Amino acid sequence: MAKSKGLLILTILTLGLTFQLQAQGLFSRKNIINQYTTVGIGGGSSHYFGDLSPYGYFYNSLYTNVRWNGNAHYTRYLTPNTAVRFQLSWVRILGDDYTYAQRNMDVLWQNYVRNLHFRNDLKEFTVSGIFNLLPSYGKGGARSRLSFTPYAHIGIGLAAHSPQATAPVGAANAGEWVPLRDASTSGQIIPGTGLEMYSFVTPVLPLGLGVRFKINEKFDITFEGNLRLTNTDYLDDAASVQYPNEDQLISYVGPIGELSYRADEAIHSRTNENRIPTLLQIWSDVDKINGGVTGNSWSPEDIASFYGPEVPGTYRGNPSKIPDTYATFSVTLSYILSNKIKCPVLK
Repeated sequence: MAKSKGLLILTILTLGLTFQLQAQGLFSRKNIINQYTTVGIGGGSSHYFGDLSPYGYFYNSLYTNVRWNGNAHYTRYLTPNTAVRFQLSWVRILGDDYTYAQRNMDVLWQNYVRNLHFRNDLKEFTVSGIFNLLPSYGKGGARSRLSFTPYAHIGIGLAAHSPQATAPVGAANAGEWVPLRDASTSGQIIPGTGLEMYSFVTPVLPLGLGVRFKINEKFDITFEGNLRLTNTDYLDDAASVQYPNEDQLISYVGPIGELSYRADEAIHSRTNENRIPTLLQIWSDVDKINGGVTGNSWSPEDIASFYGPEVPGTYRGNPSKIPDTYATFSVTLSYILSNKIKCPVLK
């Protein structure tokens, strides 16, 4: 189903761009003469939305667990209104229940208890159609381009990824980033679960808005906001499935299986901060856990009594099955390649 949707989107994009280009006389002599090419590099911020960053509070991701992106592009301007861009990007995203939940503990306290985190380096290749909201150039091609051009873009591509998390305090490799797919954290490796191991490659659908400024005859600077839609729920390694049996999981994958359930960790492994004081505040609030735990002591069993693999309805991710997405904001410097047509020397 996901592959069919991707093919349909690609077909619509291709047809739309073809009609647009034909309507503007792409292959006319005037347009061929005025076409030009740019190459450039850029970078900026990245923002993750998914099971560890609920869509209902997406604004928190604009300033919480922010990471970076870098990109390089090759763009061909085909008409005053359209261009095709080929882009390579490296995007790091991060999600962390510990830091994110503290933005609103009254609502996100269960995320704090869950205590999952990840980082993921995505290597992207995308092809996008760029549609200028104002005609960007006239006769003379790049030399006559506007000093200010707003535009929209949409495309399709692929992203390679591999989510990681830090090993817990007390482990032999404590604090080291380890691949989460190897841990089969949703229990995919256990026979009878019906779960398939997720792929290291996912289709992406980039779309966004930008504005391009002319610096001089040879350089442009661009400010662009992007949203990347995907068809996977595992950029963060957490999906809408219940926890597997930890002992059974460890029997298949070894100690790394402990990365599946992390609510019972007293020390947050990524920051080395103590979680116990906040946990005690949570379970002293009967409105949060229905009086499931009382007292001033702490133990893994306390948490397991109201949040654990044996508690019905306890999911590693959010119950909704909305795929993970991520956004980027970037600043790009582009160099205009020569578009002059060289005439043969007369002899």
